[in-house]
Amino acid sequence: MSNIIEELCLCMELSNNNVINPYSEENLRILEKKLGLSVKNKGLLKTAISSRGAKYENPELIKADNERLEFFGDSVLKFLISEHLFKSKSNPEGKMTLMRIEIENNETLGKIAKELNIKPHLFLSKSEKKARGKGENSLLANALEAIIGAIYLDEENINTVRTFMEKKILNELLQILLLQDISNPITPLQEISQKRYGKPPRYEYSLISESAHNPLYKADVLINNEKIAEAEGWSKKQAKKKAAKKALILVTN
Repeated sequence: MSNIIEELCLCMELSNNNVINPYSEENLRILEKKLGLSVKNKGLLKTAISSRGAKYENPELIKADNERLEFFGDSVLKFLISEHLFKSKSNPEGKMTLMRIEIENNETLGKIAKELNIKPHLFLSKSEKKARGKGENSLLANALEAIIGAIYLDEENINTVRTFMEKKILNELLQILLLQDISNPITPLQEISQKRYGKPPRYEYSLISESAHNPLYKADVLINNEKIAEAEGWSKKQAKKKAAKKALILVTN
């Protein structure tokens, strides 16, 4: 009960816009309780919760933002998710690839971070605190990946991260995947292209059969001006979806 009261008090202070030091022992301790672990190197945890925007606004307080930890944590996350899917022997390779992509995208990770309620404990800029929708999801996903990176580096033990994932992330992932269609590859392909090249894929269409009743279309998907895959369908929408699925498997393997 005392833990709940402590957290409520902290959240009330945050909601009242009082100045809370995210690096305080109290804030870090409550965050660790939510995560279900204790990070020995508090410097790593402080870096993991610090956004680039916060560093820009508070250069005297923040030595490093969480971007490098996020990059590292993303790799750890991909490995553990791939391992988990591989051990689930009922999943064929193509389905595993699409599931991994869906799991890794910002929207899904952002939902998990919201379930963990980590946002009140992050060191964010004024504008980042007000972010909603995709912007908020991206911030939360980045922070969660950075935290995963910090957990690994704290002990350099993959089993510690694996235990954290099993307790706090994988069950939430399964629940989210049950509620959404992972068979639509267009959005995750767009996210990958945007992240790697700063622009979305481009789709080009051609009409193969001009039958009035059954027109057949071909869709080419290009990423960074390079053709990645093509597919046919009885509508542009169907051809686009099939081409995107092929491209996803190619760019993630």
